[in-house]
Amino acid sequence: MDIIVEKLVSYVSETNYDRLPKEVINETKKFILDTIGVGLAGAREPGCREVVELAKKWSLNKAGSTIIYYGDRVSPPEAAFANSVMMHALDFDDTLDSSAMHAHVSSLPAALALAEVKGKVNGKELITSVALGVDITCRIGSAIISPLSWIRTATCGSFGAAAAAAKISNATEKEILATLGIVYSQTAGNAQCLVDGGLVKRMQPGFSARSAVLSAALGSRGVTGATNIFEGEYGFFKLYERGKVKPEKVTENLGEHFGVMDLSIKPYPCCRMTHASIDAALELCNSHSIAPENIAEILVYVSKMVSDMVGDPFKIRANPQVDAQFSIPYTVAVALKKGEVFVEDFSSDTVKNDSSILEFAKKIRVLIDPELSANDISSSNMIIRMLNGGSISFKVDTLKGSPLRPMTFNECADKFKKCLEYSHKSSLIKNSDIITDFIFNLEKKKDIDEIFDYV
Repeated sequence: MDIIVEKLVSYVSETNYDRLPKEVINETKKFILDTIGVGLAGAREPGCREVVELAKKWSLNKAGSTIIYYGDRVSPPEAAFANSVMMHALDFDDTLDSSAMHAHVSSLPAALALAEVKGKVNGKELITSVALGVDITCRIGSAIISPLSWIRTATCGSFGAAAAAAKISNATEKEILATLGIVYSQTAGNAQCLVDGGLVKRMQPGFSARSAVLSAALGSRGVTGATNIFEGEYGFFKLYERGKVKPEKVTENLGEHFGVMDLSIKPYPCCRMTHASIDAALELCNSHSIAPENIAEILVYVSKMVSDMVGDPFKIRANPQVDAQFSIPYTVAVALKKGEVFVEDFSSDTVKNDSSILEFAKKIRVLIDPELSANDISSSNMIIRMLNGGSISFKVDTLKGSPLRPMTFNECADKFKKCLEYSHKSSLIKNSDIITDFIFNLEKKKDIDEIFDYV
């Protein structure tokens, strides 16, 4: 096996809760709360109900794992898939800004699904499994230097989810290796569905979560997979990323620095590549009295990758919600018109029928800033030109919700509460404080199954 795999297998096997720094434990709990919250908010979004119905149809084991919001118990792989899709549906889950990827959305649902069928898994075990899975996802993603083509939330996330699934299952080193090798045979996820506005974009991390659960189950039964997973002739780095990686970053400071500390919590439910521009728009709203009807045009300067992915003139295609989530013109128009951006602004009916936003979005042009690195998602320079000839501008270099501008646990709890209100499910709204308190004190819980009584 290659040296990276050897080190990661030992790391997953040997790391327990007591070896996690306090700040890693606290951040992990904060992100677990956030990820469950956005999943409950996303439960009714396009594609989610279809996935849940399919999972229910295919699952015969009613003593399996719970689908949050709906309450149905299905097979663990399908529960992990459905929960992941809901957690990613609103594009409101965490991001690793440096790699334009999400981290918890595969590891958490995989760990939850297997924890439930295993039974009597305590909070410390869940925290440890999720922290390790997220760390490995972030480490692999941070090692890649090529432009976005694969959706790394799914590709890198499959390995993190596999690690989390193996850890929650108390796998041996041999079984951890097998789980990582087996999941590699299922690793996928591309950016084309993002560009084309496909609803399947929100399902790709779910495929990874499902694959991870299946891989852990197969690995525990003696099935083997590739062993030279990352640096082999047909390993992940050469085959998927054409060797454009810094492999040493995967194991750098292993066990000392954890990826959760590098993650951002999203303040807006849309692609993170739109957030710098939203931040700029909201800052200009707060500092100036701007009447949209007096604006001639808005120029937004961003990196090449951001321009390519979310900078096209806004148009509605097959999935209006996805189109809006991945559009700087749309999100900036909402920010400037309303002074805030939240989940209701991305419902299909709102996107299709709010003619004032659609017309305003036509005034917004996204241009490439040649001074930015091609992969920069944290910067945006906005210039608003008025009909009277005047102009105002603002430049963003640090995203709200990032480690440099973090959201506190209380701010996350407020976001969680708003997400539950958006779910329109009375029992969730009623139990909001109970769920928040449960996760805030997760390390004290003897059996995490209790959470499914509320979510």
